[in-house]
Amino acid sequence: MHEVATSQLLADAVLREANERNATHVLRVEVEVGKLTFLEPDQISFWAEIYFQGTIAEEAELEIKLVEPLVSCQQCGYAGGVPAEEHPTYHFMLPTFQCPCCGSSKIVVERGRECLLRRVE
Repeated sequence: MHEVATSQLLADAVLREANERNATHVLRVEVEVGKLTFLEPDQISFWAEIYFQGTIAEEAELEIKLVEPLVSCQQCGYAGGVPAEEHPTYHFMLPTFQCPCCGSSKIVVERGRECLLRRVE
């Protein structure tokens, strides 16, 4: 259900930006979603389409780019990806990640948790 709230915030941000620029139509919207958000792009698209109905963004093309996770380990210095498989419990609590090299939990998520509105055209 996070997709519903995320899509509503996305639609609000797009329409606010368009309004501030006195736009008459929104043609394209680009969004980046990190895989560690565990947000489903198809659901974001579905709900965004609902929220855009009856607005200047109703016909906008929505492009959602998935961002692969990147972590760094403070224990061994590893820098790279971690598996980010979807699991139903991740909608209620985030998983605990470990370094794929040394197994340490002393990692820093550098990329993959973002949900960014990159461009409104």
